[in-house]
Amino acid sequence: MRKLPWLLLFCFLSAFAQRLAVIGDWGAESPHRPLIAGAMNAQHRQNPLEALLTVGDNFYPSGEPILRYVSDLPPVRIFPAFGNHDVPALNKQLEFFRVERPYYSVRVENIEVFVLYSEDFSQAQRRWLEAALSTSRAPWKIVALHRPLYSSGLHGGARSLRQTLEPLLTQYRVSLVLAGHEHSYERLEANGIVHIVTGGGGAWLRGFASVHPQSKVRLQSPNFLILEATAERLRVVAYNEKNTAIDQVEIKK
Repeated sequence: MRKLPWLLLFCFLSAFAQRLAVIGDWGAESPHRPLIAGAMNAQHRQNPLEALLTVGDNFYPSGEPILRYVSDLPPVRIFPAFGNHDVPALNKQLEFFRVERPYYSVRVENIEVFVLYSEDFSQAQRRWLEAALSTSRAPWKIVALHRPLYSSGLHGGARSLRQTLEPLLTQYRVSLVLAGHEHSYERLEANGIVHIVTGGGGAWLRGFASVHPQSKVRLQSPNFLILEATAERLRVVAYNEKNTAIDQVEIKK
């Protein structure tokens, strides 16, 4: 029997994969914000998305929800994380996005996403996270938050968060950490975990300060992510405002 061509096999597998989009630092009136939104809509038309995650700084400058920005995005449920620019209007955003508190988890078949509130990572939140991770039976555990644990950007990684979170991430086999805060794209790998900083969804872009030892790819580019998951593999592709793939990584069981 002849083997299926790689592209045909990929399309066959993708038909049974969950597809999520991820965007960060997006709610700003920049030239590339509507282009990123348009590229995400093109992805949704081509192969429907099941949900959209944000990694914070949803609305600049002070977190007040702007319906026009949301209306530009694909018509799917949005599960937000919240960043420093969201803090002044946090309660309004909680109501707007229909979530009860700024940290929670959401299960989409093979994926469970643990959304954290990095602006105030309390002991109560840490206890909740450990309990949620320990009871999760999802094939893929993903953590989403605003401030990255590792970064070569101008802010650098959040060391205190890293010291608090990393033992839990390794113990409970989290595969992927998604963050924003830096207005660029970076993929890093640390202690067997892939970290992706996707902060190019709309805010004005910034460069890099000093290269972190764990850094694999760094791009000063508008960007968003598409996650595709089956029970055996998790594929992450980063796209720019032209809907061109700029990076990708595949994690297998």
